[in-house]
Amino acid sequence: MFKYKNLYFRPVEEKDLELILKLRNDPTTWRNLTDIDLIDAESQKSWLKMLSKQKKSKRYFTVYNLKNRFVGLIRMDEFDWANRSVRVGCDVAKELRGKGLGTQIMEMVVQYCFQYLNMHRLWLLVLEFNGAARTVYKKAGFKEEGCYRKAIFREGKYHDYILMSLLREEWHDSSL
Repeated sequence: MFKYKNLYFRPVEEKDLELILKLRNDPTTWRNLTDIDLIDAESQKSWLKMLSKQKKSKRYFTVYNLKNRFVGLIRMDEFDWANRSVRVGCDVAKELRGKGLGTQIMEMVVQYCFQYLNMHRLWLLVLEFNGAARTVYKKAGFKEEGCYRKAIFREGKYHDYILMSLLREEWHDSSL
């Protein structure tokens, strides 16, 4: 378990699957992801088994507040251990959005990756129309560095996928 302010995260467990399923199948979540396939309980169980075999390349964590209320999900994949780089992302439970929790989650991810995983570079992709997420990432220190032009098809047209990153030397831990 990794604690930050009033949140903590831990590896996904079977008891989290129903909450993740609800989050992932919500249109306000999947419309902002690369993979828009809806998932069912059986595919969730298979996914969890697959995760346990890919700990070096993919890590998913559930986020809870200190009252043990589910807050969201953290993703880390595309680990490049030689160059100390990883792709990160998060999803916040629909009913908790707009309360600053996405910013706290990303601050927690940044701290964990830089201080404990010894990463040099964190990166992510975000759809151009996802203004809320882009704001969260900018607050956490991420900078836009490019885009995959017209790469994602949603609602009848193609959209840019914005590439953002944060380097260790750009980040500072306010608690130091």
